[in-house]
Amino acid sequence: MGRLGAQCPLIRRKVRAWNARPSRLIDCSTARPYPAAATITVVATQKERNAETRRRLLSAARQVFAENGYANATVADIVKRAGRAHGSFYLHFTNKEAALQALLEDAMAGLAVDSRTLWRWDEPELSVRKSVHRFVEEFGENRDLWLLLDQRSSLEPAFKKMSDQWFEQLSGGIVRAMLSTEAPGLLPSLDPEILAHVFAAMLSDSTRAAYQESQSWTTGELADEISSIWSRTLGYTEVTAAAEDGVKPTRPANRRRRQKPDR
Repeated sequence: MGRLGAQCPLIRRKVRAWNARPSRLIDCSTARPYPAAATITVVATQKERNAETRRRLLSAARQVFAENGYANATVADIVKRAGRAHGSFYLHFTNKEAALQALLEDAMAGLAVDSRTLWRWDEPELSVRKSVHRFVEEFGENRDLWLLLDQRSSLEPAFKKMSDQWFEQLSGGIVRAMLSTEAPGLLPSLDPEILAHVFAAMLSDSTRAAYQESQSWTTGELADEISSIWSRTLGYTEVTAAAEDGVKPTRPANRRRRQKPDR
């Protein structure tokens, strides 16, 4: 370049200008990293989309089961009703049985949360009334699912197991509620687990019959009668009467279930 640069001032000036230009290479020490918040947002958005797809599929499955009958329902019917691609169903469920199980699990979980929220150990009679009424109402809201559970339990072991677990959940909640409140009545002389099973069967069987068969009484009247039987048996009506007279109930300390004898 020496001789050519010396002989051609124009070329020399261009070379100097080029060498004087700042480097365009990125300085890694000052480069800003990809924002972590953006990554979190993308992940959260994807989870929200997945949750919405699952919700739509379950809602569609419930409608298809009710309209076509569970035996005649197909995955194609469900995804068409949900407005989703066929493959999206299998990202969430292996088959229609799994979709029904998910619907039932959601209903059971909701009922369990309601029961825990409604129960107050210092107001047992009112708590029994609220809990029983909520159970009867919830059964009516999801009667299609509970009746499907009854039908499938006699045909498929998985649903029989789910039905048994649901009954144990119901009776177990009743046991815990009874043991949380000190009250007169029959409880001191009876096995609380046996009594809880009796109450659970009374509640579930009578509620199921009320929605399956035409009766001369309302479901609200049924809930009132069941509540009255429970409260009188366990002495909760006496607790309420005493509280009205200014006597506060005492919470039992470390009360436990009876140990089952070895067989």
